[in-house]
Amino acid sequence: MTPRRGGRSPFAVALSISIAIPIALVSACRGNERDVTVLRVMAWAGPEERAIEGQILNIFRARHPEVRIEYESISSNYRERLLTSIVAGSPPDVALLDNGSYGAAPFIGRDLLVNVAAYLERIGVDTSAYYPEVLEIFRRPGGLYAFPKDFNPIVVYCNLDLFDEVGVALPERDWTWSDFLSVAQRLTRDVNGDGRTDTYGTLVRRVFYLWQPWVWAAGGDVLSSDGRRASGYLDSPETESAIRFLTDLVTVHRVVPSVDVQRQPTGMERNYFLTGRIGMVTSGHWWLPQIRRYIDEGRVNVAVLPLPRYDEESEPVTVLYAAGWAVPHNTRHKKLAVELAAHLSSAEAQRMRAEYGLALPSLRAVHEAVAADDRYDLEETFLFAARHGRMSWGSTVEEWAQVEVQMPDIFDRVIFSGEPLDEVTADIAARIDAILAGTSGSGTPR
Repeated sequence: MTPRRGGRSPFAVALSISIAIPIALVSACRGNERDVTVLRVMAWAGPEERAIEGQILNIFRARHPEVRIEYESISSNYRERLLTSIVAGSPPDVALLDNGSYGAAPFIGRDLLVNVAAYLERIGVDTSAYYPEVLEIFRRPGGLYAFPKDFNPIVVYCNLDLFDEVGVALPERDWTWSDFLSVAQRLTRDVNGDGRTDTYGTLVRRVFYLWQPWVWAAGGDVLSSDGRRASGYLDSPETESAIRFLTDLVTVHRVVPSVDVQRQPTGMERNYFLTGRIGMVTSGHWWLPQIRRYIDEGRVNVAVLPLPRYDEESEPVTVLYAAGWAVPHNTRHKKLAVELAAHLSSAEAQRMRAEYGLALPSLRAVHEAVAADDRYDLEETFLFAARHGRMSWGSTVEEWAQVEVQMPDIFDRVIFSGEPLDEVTADIAARIDAILAGTSGSGTPR
């Protein structure tokens, strides 16, 4: 699901408040109402996703006529509402969690989820069928705490119409940061000679989920290996080199639109790309549903590339953001709830979601089948990215939601205020150290 779009996880971009799945799904089963078992599912979803989830849940209900399913889509305070319901003893039976803002880590760390590993054999789930990098997000020694639903690697979308107009060849998959900068500079142009830039090479967003893999590519990181310290990592030379490369795109090379655009909602970012004003944008698979429509209408030609390598000696790397179906530990219907969670992660369910294309199937065979049938010639890059992905810090750090919100301040202070990068990273690192130590910025316990 992790990453944020305008301060929210990509998996959490829902367009409405709590809403139930269509009437057919929640209507009472035939027979004695006292024999009906009600299972509640909590997730976040936009209208199109809700419709798909309704179809998937109806399949389960048809196989279990004794079950009634209530689906609730939450658009705000999701994690808090889920935690409150569990603590109050009235949890949903199945809940969607991710490795970001709605992260599974705090729920796993507090023993609030069922270890579904104990049920795998009896419900016929083969965990080797999942991408191992995605499965690890929800796995701990001796336990598995969610069935992976889908995932998103970060990649680079390229507007081929702008590339062709400028006469820039699409780079190969093994391109580097130097190649990225060169292409961005060539795509940045004053078309009509009025002294104002009309097209730009790329866009730099302040949200951490987009720039995390650039840090890894440079050999840096934002936390120590145990996830308990930022000082010495967020302010390391390697990490600062990645941040400097991205901020220089704005302040030195000027290959991005004005700072006002940097703070626009993600929809504005996509519109700039689709209309040919920006040539390259880093994003996830969640862009594809709308982009496919534009391609089908003949309004744009698009290619997808992996994130560039740091240099010719470096390996490619990206970040993986995933969502999974978990079962709260105090559900009254544990076995049925685990069966439902597994169904929501099944190949059947993942194929249905793949048609819409908001994320990648977590089952490798399903993803490979989708890529083989891809008439847009985009999925091969996502297959490549999946093989070079790493799970985000939100997978393991319980305080990640508090940590992640500190990160955009680095870009704001460097780009908009002109503060020295080393001073900013040292300051933010100290702030994060305090959070991870359980204290406020002044060192007092929270």
